[in-house]
Amino acid sequence: MRPSHQPDRRQARRYHVVVPVEFETGTGITRDVSEVGVLFETRTMMHLGEVIEFALLLGQFDPGGNYRVRCSGAVVRVDETDDAYAVAVQLHSYSL
Repeated sequence: MRPSHQPDRRQARRYHVVVPVEFETGTGITRDVSEVGVLFETRTMMHLGEVIEFALLLGQFDPGGNYRVRCSGAVVRVDETDDAYAVAVQLHSYSL
């Protein structure tokens, strides 16, 4: 009997990128990003379906710059870890 294979539901390739995340009620750090979503860790609890606005802080790529990617999206998954939450957000929009 062959093992069943789940189809990959990802809509876009994910990239392991670690950058700070800033939002109105807290901060976090990304685990990965794609064209359509972001996964980040935070100590701030979020709720499934909640629409959030946040910024990815890209200053580490150019120490002289204060680059921010402003994002808006819906929380599609929340996993609780020991002392934080892994939050997956499906992006509605983003801009520099």
